[in-house]
Amino acid sequence: MHKALSLLALFVGSTVWLVGADKPADKTQFDFETADDIKAWTNLELPNAKIKEPTVKIEFGSENATSGKHSLKLTFAGGQWPTVTTTQVTEDWLTAQTFHADVTASRPCVIGFTALLEKSQRGGEWEALTSRWTKTAFLKKGSNHITASIPDSNQYGVHAKRGKMQRFEIFMYAPHDGEVVYVDNIRLSAEKLPQPQKTEFKLIGTDITLSGNSSANAVQELGKKLKDGWAKPEPKTVADVEAAFAAKFADLKKKHPNAGMAILRDGEKGTDPKKPDAVYAGWKDAYWNSHGPDSNYADRAGNQGKNASQEIFMRHRSPLMQVDLSSIPVGSEVLAAQLLVVRANDKYLDDRNPEKYPTMWVVEPCNRAWEEYEVNAFQYAKDKFWKEIGGMSWGEDPDFSPVFLAHGAGQGKVNAWEFTDAVRYWTDGKHANYGFMLHGTGADYMTGHTREATDIKNRPAVLVIYAPK
Repeated sequence: MHKALSLLALFVGSTVWLVGADKPADKTQFDFETADDIKAWTNLELPNAKIKEPTVKIEFGSENATSGKHSLKLTFAGGQWPTVTTTQVTEDWLTAQTFHADVTASRPCVIGFTALLEKSQRGGEWEALTSRWTKTAFLKKGSNHITASIPDSNQYGVHAKRGKMQRFEIFMYAPHDGEVVYVDNIRLSAEKLPQPQKTEFKLIGTDITLSGNSSANAVQELGKKLKDGWAKPEPKTVADVEAAFAAKFADLKKKHPNAGMAILRDGEKGTDPKKPDAVYAGWKDAYWNSHGPDSNYADRAGNQGKNASQEIFMRHRSPLMQVDLSSIPVGSEVLAAQLLVVRANDKYLDDRNPEKYPTMWVVEPCNRAWEEYEVNAFQYAKDKFWKEIGGMSWGEDPDFSPVFLAHGAGQGKVNAWEFTDAVRYWTDGKHANYGFMLHGTGADYMTGHTREATDIKNRPAVLVIYAPK
C-alpha cells in the first residue's frame, strides 16, 4: 500500500523547506517568484579581468517555470564566460549532499554554477580551483534537470574550513548573441546521488572484458592484469622500427605477392601507390585538458591543435589523433600495422619510468567528427558538444566506443604498438574513422611529438601492410 505524502512549505528567511514524510527535505535556494529574487542578481565584474564580458540581461521569465509561475530569464550577448552573481546564499550548502537546478535551453550548450565561501579564491592555480565549488552541465535543447554532488572527499569546494557561504553564480560557455536560457527551482538535497553505472570495455583481439565507470578505470584494470608479463623494453630508433617493418613486409610478400606497404606520416611521400610523388597530409592531432575539478573550466576550453608536441598521459590529459586510411584500397586485407609515437621529453620522471616499471597504454576510438583547431573538453567542433566533459560518455550514442583497439607497454623514446586490429576496425566498412585517444594508466608520462614537429621522422605514423583484393 502506498503511503500518501503530506507536504508542508515552511518559509525561513530566503530558504523554503519542502517537508515530506518519506524523504529528507529539499531546501529551495532560488525560486524567482518575487521582484527581490531578481534584484538580488547582478553581472559579475572583476576589477582585474583581462576581458570584459558582455552584459547579461537579468529579468523575470514568465515561461519555463518548473516551480511556481516564474523563472530567471537570462539573455546573453555573446562572450566567453559571461556570469551573473548573487550574495544571497545560505549556510545550507555546508550540510547538503546534492545540488539541483532546472534549466531550459534553446540548443545544446554548456552552463555552469559556482558557489564561493569566505576563503574561496578566483583564478586557475590549484589552490584557487579547489577552493570553490563548480558544476558545469551539458544541456540538450529543451528542459534539463541538473544534479551535482556537493561534498568532496578531498575537502575541495564547499567545506566549513573555508568559512561562511559568500556568493553563488551562474555562467554560460560561449553563448550566442541574443541567446536566452531560463533557470528555476535551484535547491539543495540531503540525499546522495546514486553511484554511476559500470560500463564494460572490450579489449579487441582478446577475450578480455574490463569493467568500470570510465575508460580511465578500465585501463588501470588492464595494467594490473598484464603487469606480470611486462618486460623491460629495448631502446630503438625510428629507423629500427621501419627496418623491422620493411623486413616483415618482405616476408609477407612471399605469401601475398600483391601486398603493399604504406607509412602514413604527415610530410612523407610514397604512401599511395597510385600517386607516388604525393605528400601525405592525412593526420590530425589535438590535445585538451579535462582535468578536474569543474572549476577548471577556463583551461578545459583551451585548444592545442597547433602544438609541435603535446602531453600524453591519463584519460583526462591526453590527445586525440586521427589518421586518414583512404589510400588503402577498399576491401584490402590488412596484414599488419603499427602505431608509432616518438617521445619529445628526453628524461623520465623518477616514478614514471617505462624502462623500470610496468606501464600500459590503450587506443580508444572516437565517434564524433572533431575539428583539430576547435576541439576541447567541452566541444568536438564549434557549438557541437560532447555528452560529458572530455567525451567521457559511453552509454547510448557514446562519444567514444567502450572498446580498446590497441594496447601495450611504453617503450621509451620510440614507441611502436601493434595496431593491426585498429586499422581493420576502421577499414571493415562498419565503423567510421573519427580517430582515437591514446592514454595510459599514469605509470608513464610522455610528451609526444605531433604532426607539426619540425623533423618529419619524429611525427606520429601508422605503418600498414595490406593485400588488395
